[in-house]
Amino acid sequence: MGIVFGIDYGSKLSGNTVIAILKEHQIYFMDVDAKVDADQFIRNAVDHFKPELVFIDAPLSLPGVYRQLPDFTDYHFRVADRDTKAMSPMFLGGLAARAMEIKQFLEDQDIEVKETYPRLIANRFELKSIGYKTNKGALKECTKQIKNCLKGPLEFSCSEVRTWHHLDALLALMSALAYKCGDFSTYGDPREGLIYI
Repeated sequence: MGIVFGIDYGSKLSGNTVIAILKEHQIYFMDVDAKVDADQFIRNAVDHFKPELVFIDAPLSLPGVYRQLPDFTDYHFRVADRDTKAMSPMFLGGLAARAMEIKQFLEDQDIEVKETYPRLIANRFELKSIGYKTNKGALKECTKQIKNCLKGPLEFSCSEVRTWHHLDALLALMSALAYKCGDFSTYGDPREGLIYI
């Protein structure tokens, strides 16, 4: 298996963007510092690691009505957003536009890129019952739960998962691995844009 990225995508200068990187059965984490351009950080990581697949937690398309797709009349939500109860790309505005630009950058380099939603893959690991996105103690328990569920030779250090952004990047990576194994679900309409879990 080649190199795979899972990205928790945050506002440009917030320091909340984290990349989980799978390379040779080992998972590493890279996070951007506050006030550093997150998009350039991702481009630099892509240039260095040359991943074959990237799963990103951000809208990668607009509602179909904006592209005059037949039968699409919703100006606020895509079918995928409604199916997953995700935020509208229109509400996320600039973040969604930046994510679409990153998608184009990746595809221009023949890198496969998919949209994902960590909150849903968290359900596969039953993280809600142990406090997903609540407190620091729950972060440790959620991280252990994912590690305990991993099969095969995949390895990562639980201590590297320092924030919920790190955990969401890990979950995005888990979605990418499910996709690679053919054990995934999609939400939405393929003409408009799918979310992969």
